[in-house]
Amino acid sequence: MTVEMECSAFFAAAKFRGVKLACILYSGDDVSSEEWDPRREKDRKYIREEIFWLAVESCLEL
Repeated sequence: MTVEMECSAFFAAAKFRGVKLACILYSGDDVSSEEWDPRREKDRKYIREEIFWLAVESCLEL
């Protein structure tokens, strides 16, 4: 389990203001084991572009 502090603040403000909000979180590195994996050898441009278009589609459905 994790807590993303910036998103939690946005969700609190959105709830207070009565507006819809969604956050898409993307992890760049892996710290789940004994050794840190920065994942630098993988090209993430494709993944980031896919996330962007999914966000656009989601917003258009609101």
